[in-house]
Amino acid sequence: MAAGMEKACSSEPFPLKLMHATVVVLCRNNPIELEETLNSLKGAIDGLGPHHQLELLVIDGSNSNACRKVYHSIVLFNWNCRFIYRSPNGTYDAMNAALGEVKGRWIAFMNSGDIYLRGGFASLLLHAESQSVKRGFKHLGAVFGQAWIEPPRLPLHWLTPNPSLDKIDVWLRHMVPCHQSMLFQTTFAKLNPYHLRAGSKADRAVIRAALASPAEISYLSKPVCVYRLNGQSSRLFDLHSITSPGLAYYERLVEILKIIISPFGAVYPFVMWMRSIWFGWIC
Repeated sequence: MAAGMEKACSSEPFPLKLMHATVVVLCRNNPIELEETLNSLKGAIDGLGPHHQLELLVIDGSNSNACRKVYHSIVLFNWNCRFIYRSPNGTYDAMNAALGEVKGRWIAFMNSGDIYLRGGFASLLLHAESQSVKRGFKHLGAVFGQAWIEPPRLPLHWLTPNPSLDKIDVWLRHMVPCHQSMLFQTTFAKLNPYHLRAGSKADRAVIRAALASPAEISYLSKPVCVYRLNGQSSRLFDLHSITSPGLAYYERLVEILKIIISPFGAVYPFVMWMRSIWFGWIC
């Protein structure tokens, strides 16, 4: 792995042991989207003081140098950056590889194409730090904020969790937060790697573990990122997900239902939009 790492964009690399947080960006043959994601990091830390030391890991499974060139073309001040090439073996394999490399006390994952809103990462990190210190959480695995969901090529977007809900704990029984809007404690993340056989649903187990008892819910009611509904985690169905031994019974039924409605895939974003609104009403 060391041979695939390259010194990156900070002019004065920080001592890695002092990192406050790490952002892991995953890419594979999508340099345009990678550029959007990395550029969003420039404004994402608005609000952080100069004492915050941040790390960026770009995990690339491409079969060309396009993503590497984009990475080297973007200067990110206040970030200690590293580029890691990983032989392509799926999104969650790359995320597990990142867990072995991160130096930050908190970790966030972003796919190429997802973006942080201005000040979004700063708000999430400051919230995480305040929850850890002021409230003294002993079992804080993760914190999460709101995410704007945007389907590709559709004039449709919605916020999750839905702003109209008033019982976040009830909402969590039905839906997990958007992975891109979450910040995990690195110690927790390393103890909860992603199960590769779970297909596109590997993140569910990790998210639920981060928010399960005895953890207390730590929710920031503020949009922090934009998630584009076009990646692996938002596909209509995945054969590995259905056959995964770690999938709960009701989740398996949901995956089977997705197979049934897959011929009507164009309406899927509208179904997800209505689902978010509905849960906002009942919670």
